Amino acid sequence: MMETNQKQFEDQVLNCKDCGDKFIWTVGEQQFFHDKGLQNVPKRCKPCAEKYKAVLREKHPMNWIRCKKCKRKAEVPFEPKSDDILCEDCFKQEIEKRDKLIAEAGLSLPT
Repeated sequence: MMETNQKQFEDQVLNCKDCGDKFIWTVGEQQFFHDKGLQNVPKRCKPCAEKYKAVLREKHPMNWIRCKKCKRKAEVPFEPKSDDILCEDCFKQEIEKRDKLIAEAGLSLPT
C-alpha cells in the first residue's frame, strides 16, 4: 500500500452546517482523516462539533471497557453486555481482515 503524502492535500474552506461560519479543514486534519480511513468531510466547525458531541454524550453516555485483543482501556458509546469487546482500532482491524477474506473468496462485501 502506497503512503499518502501530505502534499496531495490542500487546506479547504468549508461551511459549518450549524452556524454557517466558514472554517478551514487543514492539510493535517485531512491527512488524519485519510490515515484513519474516514471518508466524510467535516460538516461542523470545531466549536459546533464540540457542542454536537456534548449533546450526543448526554443521550449516550460513554462507558469504559478493556479491549479483549490489545488489553487497552477504551471508551464506547454503549453499555457493554460482556467482556468480549474490542476497542475501535482492534474492531476496525477485524473488519479489514474479514473484508479481505471475503474479497479473496470472490464474494461481495457487506454494505
